[in-house]
Amino acid sequence: VVLAQTAALHRGRITVNEPFSETYLYFFNLVEQARATLADVRRITERKDSLSVDTLRRNLSGEVMGLGDGGEWEWAFALIEKYGLVPARCMPETASSKRTKALAVDLHECFARAARAINTTTDNDDVVRDQALGDIVRILVAHLGCPPSVIKVRRRTLSPTEYAADIVGFRPADWRVIISNPLLPFERVYERRASAITSHSPRFNLRRLNVSQRRLRNLVCASLEAGYAVGCSADVERNDIDHRRGIMHPAVFNRSRVYGRQMISDLPRREDIYLGIASSKHAMAIAGLDRSARGSTPNKYRVVNSWGPELGDQGVYHMYSEWFEENVFKLAIHWSVLNDRERAAYGHPEPLPGGRFY
Repeated sequence: VVLAQTAALHRGRITVNEPFSETYLYFFNLVEQARATLADVRRITERKDSLSVDTLRRNLSGEVMGLGDGGEWEWAFALIEKYGLVPARCMPETASSKRTKALAVDLHECFARAARAINTTTDNDDVVRDQALGDIVRILVAHLGCPPSVIKVRRRTLSPTEYAADIVGFRPADWRVIISNPLLPFERVYERRASAITSHSPRFNLRRLNVSQRRLRNLVCASLEAGYAVGCSADVERNDIDHRRGIMHPAVFNRSRVYGRQMISDLPRREDIYLGIASSKHAMAIAGLDRSARGSTPNKYRVVNSWGPELGDQGVYHMYSEWFEENVFKLAIHWSVLNDRERAAYGHPEPLPGGRFY
């Protein structure tokens, strides 16, 4: 949502007073995850271990797609294409969209009941799954509200998909995900098969071009120069962000004065990834940059975050280039800024070694 909104603001399609509803996409994100989980629940119930409620909860939440709050850029694109977008006023935040634990408990218990029913029924599994999905939708409506089927905006009555296409101008199929992982060969596209969140869109499988960190940086500059905001995913849990001032810099806090310089010396990026010290954890949008001259390396980037206006500079953060080099792992880029060779590579993806991008 933050990328779609920033991209639309960047191109003058909406105003700053027209935020999108994150609750709306969260609702359908859980619907699609639930649909996938129910389709795969037979595999879980056929295990030999005891079908206690606790066992089912662990398996259903941890071994299938899960019901986490996060996700992937490709999943967001698939959801926007299928369900569209709505203004925040049409489906505002609720207590359960801010703190999701109670909702997760209700959903896991619903899955546990469905798993037991599927495991013991002699009838068609589809009947049990359809009933369980209906129960899940009722739980979601109780916690998050009912998603609108039409919205009134600018003297027009539109469906959410029409609003996303005609007013916002965000077309998910035009965006690609780029990574920079030095443990994998560069200039190749890797794909995790059968990883799309919606079964109707295998083209939204996790399919990513791997490039050098320098190319990653150049793509950000090219995108902003072309008038497109950039989605980025980064590691935000390394004690190098001043949330009060909205500053992202590896030396924003003088930790070496406390721990000693030898303890704080940074590992090379390759070793950070290999040892699991750093990885992609949070999505943001880059809306601008600061540099001394056109074509020079940026000094810092203007980042729009989803943590609310209470943090940073009214929700905006200043990401310094040193922080970008260490902590940014993934970009969502408009298709048009890639070169011909990079575009062609998406037509010939390779299986992802080990099934993990990091």
